[in-house]
Amino acid sequence: MKWHNISIRVGTLAVLAAMLLRFALSGALGNAWGIFAQPELASFLLYSETGRIPEPAAPTDTTANTTAPIQTEPPVTEPPATQPPTPPSVVKPSFTVSDSQYFSVTYSFTMNSKPNLQKLLVQKLSWDLTGDKPTVLIVHSHGTEAYTKTADSQYENHAAYRTADDRYNMISIGDELTRLLEAQGIKVIHDRTAHDYLDYDNAYNNSRTAVQQYLKQYPSIKVVLDLHRDSATNADGSQWATQATVNGQDSAQLMLVVGTNGAGQSHPNWQTNLSVAEKLAVLMEKENEGVNRPIQIRYKRYNQDLCPASLIVEVGTAGNTHAQAINAMPALADAIAALAKGT
Repeated sequence: MKWHNISIRVGTLAVLAAMLLRFALSGALGNAWGIFAQPELASFLLYSETGRIPEPAAPTDTTANTTAPIQTEPPVTEPPATQPPTPPSVVKPSFTVSDSQYFSVTYSFTMNSKPNLQKLLVQKLSWDLTGDKPTVLIVHSHGTEAYTKTADSQYENHAAYRTADDRYNMISIGDELTRLLEAQGIKVIHDRTAHDYLDYDNAYNNSRTAVQQYLKQYPSIKVVLDLHRDSATNADGSQWATQATVNGQDSAQLMLVVGTNGAGQSHPNWQTNLSVAEKLAVLMEKENEGVNRPIQIRYKRYNQDLCPASLIVEVGTAGNTHAQAINAMPALADAIAALAKGT
């Protein structure tokens, strides 16, 4: 049987060789190659040469365009889980004894035992002025105080350099400070009452009653600022004006006033107020050199015993303009905002 199969294969190959020679002579070899490429003939030749029957090929899609590139779908990947943005870390300012170079202190009376200014400066401040509840109260014991008139600030006098027109007196300065603080996330109660109007002698008694009521209604209040403007005259009798620059704008200077128990009034924690004043002065001076007048320590308490962070802020003098006083407010607002989370 083995020789029989070999004879068949040899004979078949001889026939095929003769056919190829004939096609070659007739120039039809190219067409013949197509015949040999057919699967059936290729299987027959494989059997003739080896005696093995090939396995059937996997079915193919005859409708596919064989000239087009094969398109593959990209692997499906799950998108990375979106994480909420990380809130920026709150940078609490720190103070060192060397920062005492940025402020000075004057005393309006003789104090036998003066406070340790450097120790108070580095004293830790623990509070949070942000949130949904008010933490800052602005009042005006002398709300009718006003500034030198200009073409843009003409007002009717209530007295010399005083007016009941809230567009140009200290109420307007409080409005601006309120706006700036609330823009930085600090909620403010602004008492727009001019407590000196028609009752100048009782101005501090009137504002004291108001502060007590606000503190009772809003126990979240941690800072009380009483905004004033100072007054001083030059040798020729003209009004003296302070000079500073805040954010590139012509500005009035600021003076922080700290009351004490020097007049015999109970005020055991007045040095806590001084500690806050020092920190504010350092921050303001570092950002706006020359904006501060010396911190002034006075013998009266000026209602500052009601809240541990109570200060008088003298915004310029009567010789300054209203615009200069307004321009000073960003220095104070930025310093308060910088202390919003404590130290």
